[in-house]
Amino acid sequence: MPRLIAEFPDLRDQWEKHLESWEGKSPGSYIDIGLFVRFVVQDLYPSGKTEVVQRAFDLMEDWLKNGHVSVQQLVVIGFLEDLQNLASQQPFGKDAFIPFLGPKSREAWDDLERFWAGKSASERTGNP
Repeated sequence: MPRLIAEFPDLRDQWEKHLESWEGKSPGSYIDIGLFVRFVVQDLYPSGKTEVVQRAFDLMEDWLKNGHVSVQQLVVIGFLEDLQNLASQQPFGKDAFIPFLGPKSREAWDDLERFWAGKSASERTGNP
């Protein structure tokens, strides 16, 4: 998260509130990156900040290419899968983010799509 905060300073206030709600401690990488997903889907994209959205996806692409396997998993499961789920609930839908995907991200995106094909929304989100 420190790198995300450094690269996306508009996220800082949300991050500080997030930490405050967890009494100053990070609840874990997957919950933390969920905050970044909400920032991209609910703040950046609807505001027309497509150049910043692209920077977010470029960073995720770099982490997929060069990151440790745990970072790669965080990008796929924590960022891309959460983004698909959250964006699916927005008027613009998840497909609005396809143009931002790099080659590795697109491969992971498509793998997620195949994995979840035919499954209900509640199965995807874990909500009944």
